[in-house]
Amino acid sequence: MLPRVDVIVVGAGNRGETYARFALLHPQRMRVVGVADPKPFAREKLREQHQIAESNTFEDWRIVAEREKFADAVIIATPDRLHKDPAVAFARRGYHVLLEKPMAVTAADCSEIVSACAQSAVMLAVCHVLRYDPAVRKIKELIGCGAIGDVVHIQHLEPVGFYHFAHSFVRGNWRNEEESSFSLLAKSCHDLDLIHHWAGGRR
Repeated sequence: MLPRVDVIVVGAGNRGETYARFALLHPQRMRVVGVADPKPFAREKLREQHQIAESNTFEDWRIVAEREKFADAVIIATPDRLHKDPAVAFARRGYHVLLEKPMAVTAADCSEIVSACAQSAVMLAVCHVLRYDPAVRKIKELIGCGAIGDVVHIQHLEPVGFYHFAHSFVRGNWRNEEESSFSLLAKSCHDLDLIHHWAGGRR
């Protein structure tokens, strides 16, 4: 059996809590040993769920990054525009990085993250979770074995319901591009990833 992975969660909102739940379902495979979030409720909720020591509970991720390394990996689930700095900082400290999508909001930031991870020889994974959906995996399998012939065109729809769009992109956390990212990047990065995943090396 593989050794258990100790992780720090940076950003204890919905996504951070969701990814951390793996440790509750599979405690022999992952343990959450630290949390950083500026919001007391989210931070304390995650601390209690995972019985994290007070000494490993932080308001600011920068304090964690300055400490001596005390985990194997970091889950970064901060708002979209706040992905690059912690990803680069933790990679440089030798942490493997699980990064919520979108990876970053500019190509330059994406490149800097990749460079930091490569230079530190740490793993980087971006949470394009739809790749692991059973239907998506089946489509990949059928394309791969040639069951539907050569794929020459993919037409794909991002089914964002009006309720979700109104809640998230009109008056929610993604309502202002200066604070987060635009809806096409925030939502359709999944779709671009799926098209790339299904098409493989085809151009």
